Amino acid sequence: MTIASGLEGIQCKDCGFRVIELSISCPSCGSDHIEPVLLKETGTIYTFTIVHVGFGHMAERAPYVLAIIKTDDDLKLTTILEDLSDFDSVAIGKKVRYKRTDEKIGPIFQLV
Repeated sequence: MTIASGLEGIQCKDCGFRVIELSISCPSCGSDHIEPVLLKETGTIYTFTIVHVGFGHMAERAPYVLAIIKTDDDLKLTTILEDLSDFDSVAIGKKVRYKRTDEKIGPIFQLV
């Protein structure tokens, strides 16, 4: 399932459910009639935490912001935020946009 670069997800052709995780079937209705879609690349911070001690491949990134983002097409996903001048600039409700996808981390966002 490959489409143009951007924030990718799937959409069920039967029920219309959208999700960011790539899957072989719809997590909502179980249908296997799914297709890759580009999702909206903007959203807001739903909640976040500052991770001071990372583990595994994330240990070298610490400290970093781990956030749950609510995209403008109403999906929630866990991500990290990059390109922050300081952690005080992060707040619930702040606007974010998709930056890139890291194969070990997943989608990465930044403040608008």
